Amino acid sequence: MCMCESTVYLDEEGEVSEIMQDVTRIVMDGSSVRLTNIIGEHIILENVRFKEANLLSHGLVFERV
Repeated sequence: MCMCESTVYLDEEGEVSEIMQDVTRIVMDGSSVRLTNIIGEHIILENVRFKEANLLSHGLVFERV
């Protein structure tokens, strides 16, 4: 079975920080994104847009707008 969880990072003016590991669901709503991990914990990032996905390393990057 394939593990499909990803790690989400936030790029703020070139400073990239890890936001959440084991993310299984991402829901965009305008400039907000709701991240939910494998155990159901969630966080909401405001004023962001999607920047990059690295499918080999399971990394997703959002950036502050």
